[in-house]
Amino acid sequence: MQTLKLLKNLNDRYYEDARNASAEGKKVGFVNVFAPTELFYAMDIVPIYPENHAVFIQARKMTAEISERPQALGYTPGICSYAMCDLGSALTGKSPVGGLPRPDFFLTTNSQCGTLTKWFERMSEFYDVPLYLIDVPYTGGKFPDEHARAYVEAQLHDLVDFLEGISGNRLKRARLAEVIATANETTALWAEILDAARAVPAPLSVFDQFFSMAPIVAQRGSRVALEFYRALKQEVLERVQAGVGAVPREKYRLYWDSLPLWHELKWLSDLFLSYDACLVSTVYTLPWADFRLDSEDPFRSWTNEYVHYFDWNLNRRVELILGLQERYHLDGAVYHNDRSCKMFSMAIPEIKRIVQERSGLPGFILEGDHGDPRFLSKELVEKGLANYFDILDNRKTHRNAGRHVS
Repeated sequence: MQTLKLLKNLNDRYYEDARNASAEGKKVGFVNVFAPTELFYAMDIVPIYPENHAVFIQARKMTAEISERPQALGYTPGICSYAMCDLGSALTGKSPVGGLPRPDFFLTTNSQCGTLTKWFERMSEFYDVPLYLIDVPYTGGKFPDEHARAYVEAQLHDLVDFLEGISGNRLKRARLAEVIATANETTALWAEILDAARAVPAPLSVFDQFFSMAPIVAQRGSRVALEFYRALKQEVLERVQAGVGAVPREKYRLYWDSLPLWHELKWLSDLFLSYDACLVSTVYTLPWADFRLDSEDPFRSWTNEYVHYFDWNLNRRVELILGLQERYHLDGAVYHNDRSCKMFSMAIPEIKRIVQERSGLPGFILEGDHGDPRFLSKELVEKGLANYFDILDNRKTHRNAGRHVS
């Protein structure tokens, strides 16, 4: 897709501006993907995402060399490969994007996973800067939990005091409202882009989504991100009108569960292409499609995201896949059993079983890791997918035969 070619300059500019932030009197915060980015842009603070930076390391196949230093210090393979890459980059200074600026503080939450909390804790010690942790109680899918909400919302209001103290900038509500309006328009565009994959053939694949998601994470609320997704939406809709598919001879439409294989995206994309299979939907890119902030009460909106939206318990994940099956006309589901993302992978065999029992949707479990190639056997994946597509072929044959008889 032509719009995706804009990403290199967009990302290069983002990191270059971040490295110049200190000289311009701006503070830099290292944050995780679910941070209230809009708050940062409203206060002229630069958000940096170590997870995004780790993706660049993994995509450039630098995981092995960058992991050597943290492993020598006792960090073992199998911890989150995002964390391993980020720690290794900090220790060695190696980076595929020219390096990251020195942070003035860290912000994270334990609503995502315990590893993230410890990772940011160690990094804040390494740089000798403060860490602000948003503590989110686990509700087990119960809604509403007003005690949990009040607890988290109070921490978000305290975060404003923390950021004002760090940056010397006061939060201006009018400016925050402007940023939120931009962010809401941007996430609405992202939702329309993902929704366009319902078309047959799908104008974009999950791989296109993976490539194009960086701005929605790191620059949500900025004009840069807004203009990029305006252009991407226009191209996607033009492809729908013209009947242009991400997979030219689309035969199978599949769901992808869990994190991408950042270090082998091209290989995996080509592998699915060889079966005329298009991955059309994934849980990994959906959260930003559902982000909508109330400009009158954004703190309650952020609280809802932390307490409820990111509680991806087993039942909720099953219901998500069943809903996407009908919405995106799915023929199957590929479940990435990610070796170093325990939080997202531990229930995958059970999710696959329940989905298949309730809907008949055949599933394939791909063993790998989002960033560490040592946990991926291409040969086993290729053999497994060959058998899986035989199953899908037979299923389509029987369905078509049934239609012909009727």
